[in-house]
Amino acid sequence: MAATHIVKLLEEKPFSSLSSADIARAESHIANCSECRSAYDAARIAAVLIEVRSSERVEVGPFFKTRVMASIRERRLSSEEPALVRMWRAASALVSTIGILLVILTGITIFGERPETRVPATEMVASQNLYSPEHVVLEDLGDDELANDQVLGTIYDLEDSDEQ
Repeated sequence: MAATHIVKLLEEKPFSSLSSADIARAESHIANCSECRSAYDAARIAAVLIEVRSSERVEVGPFFKTRVMASIRERRLSSEEPALVRMWRAASALVSTIGILLVILTGITIFGERPETRVPATEMVASQNLYSPEHVVLEDLGDDELANDQVLGTIYDLEDSDEQ
């Protein structure tokens, strides 16, 4: 064991379970190795402390059993809340937040200022041909109203030119 360190032996099993042969080999090794000596001393001291601590007996107070039994009875007798109440407590913040957001968005939608996104028909038609179907249908012609046969002729002429 003089060639190898005893740290591995001390880590593999508790110090109290080492055989007398293992202890003799370890003590012969620690005479020459300071690193293993500190590990051996730490393991020996830890084993002594664990043995002393585990041999101590702590007496419980006279009312300890009474308090524990009272606590157990109290838990058994207390009625458990319904599942719906427990679920509401867990999700109430989320549901409340969603409700508030819904009210805010509804208010913005109803009372909010609406920008005009539609282009007036006169601006849209101004760039188109005066005899296009859109111009004929959407434009207010005033006194120059076209007859039905002119409207239909314009529409059918455009359809015929699309097929060619």
